[in-house]
Amino acid sequence: MSDVLHVWVGDRCHVGMFIRDDDNLVEFRYDSDADTPISVSLPLDGDWTVRAPEAFLDNLLPDEETARHAMMFRLGAASTDVFDLLDGVDSTGGLVFTRSDDAENITRMIEPVDENMLADQIALIERRPHSWWNEEGVHERFSLAGAQGKFSLTRIQDEWYWPNAAVPSTHIVKPQPRDLHGLRDIELAVMDLALLCGLPVPQHGVLSVQEHDAYIVERFDRAVRDGRIVRLRQEDLLQAMGLPGRMKYDVSVDDVLDLLHRVDASDELAYVWLERYAFNVSTANSDAHAKNYSLMLGADGVRLSPVYDAVATRFWPEFVWEYAMPIDEDAPFAEQVTPSQWAELARRHMLDEERVVVLARTMAAHVLTRAETLRETLASQDFDRLMACLRKVNESIEPLF
Repeated sequence: MSDVLHVWVGDRCHVGMFIRDDDNLVEFRYDSDADTPISVSLPLDGDWTVRAPEAFLDNLLPDEETARHAMMFRLGAASTDVFDLLDGVDSTGGLVFTRSDDAENITRMIEPVDENMLADQIALIERRPHSWWNEEGVHERFSLAGAQGKFSLTRIQDEWYWPNAAVPSTHIVKPQPRDLHGLRDIELAVMDLALLCGLPVPQHGVLSVQEHDAYIVERFDRAVRDGRIVRLRQEDLLQAMGLPGRMKYDVSVDDVLDLLHRVDASDELAYVWLERYAFNVSTANSDAHAKNYSLMLGADGVRLSPVYDAVATRFWPEFVWEYAMPIDEDAPFAEQVTPSQWAELARRHMLDEERVVVLARTMAAHVLTRAETLRETLASQDFDRLMACLRKVNESIEPLF
């Protein structure tokens, strides 16, 4: 017997359904009147790879099974199966998923969050690293679920509420992991630096509740229209490629540029993405993988999302320092990247060589000069360590001051 997960735009407009057969294969079927694809990887003509539907759903959930269990208990879901975890919840992007084919069954009540509940939720993630952190090994990639324990909230008229399928969240809260000194402050600093370097960045800051301080950021896949919170269409690059979450470190710079050229033959989207990529290289963000970049899908076409999850991961010696998406196999570390390698990348994709090189060298200069303003917001030892990381990773790029 087939298992079905219905897909809605907003919470009223049915656009299709995911169907899992007896062999556990997930397929997707658009409604006959659907006029907009839900993903770059799932075009309306049905020309997609057999695993693309399952990959699209998989990328909406945390990677780690322990995090999925935490999500199951928090939501009261029946299991950690993707169909159960997405049923009637507030998920990333512009879609709502339900097992029921009746939109009237979507919960529309809003539950307020008082200060005690908010403090308890932050404290829960702070004190239970085993629920979010894979402790095996000592030299890990940064994006383990433990480093990113988080939850979402809805802000309505200066009050907090728990979101659901009918009431979209507006903010994401990331409590400070006890095992990772300074994560909140370093993420704040690098996001501030992105803004100083001219990149689009969502509003972000610190949420302080009953002696608990957490990083908080406004969702860029939400908007307020006519006083109503609406979901915006968004997907990360793995979803756009039809690849599962476990492959986030397998996507190369060339793969991304090939995808963006298919989406936008003018290559302006590629240049915009390269600017974000250059920023991550120059800010010692070794963990900038394919899920750390997203596309916004709208009536006016496809564009890049604002910068998010920007963290100088080399600040911590316990994490892998080789870049997650190296520009060249012979340069796995950011400090090995030279202007000539940027030029070669441009030639491989028939991009303007000078434009690409200048883009990378200029971004490096912006990072090094504008990072000095972070001295005012970071503890002195943290600022010194961060600046040492930034100088190191920009050793070979020849910044264009």
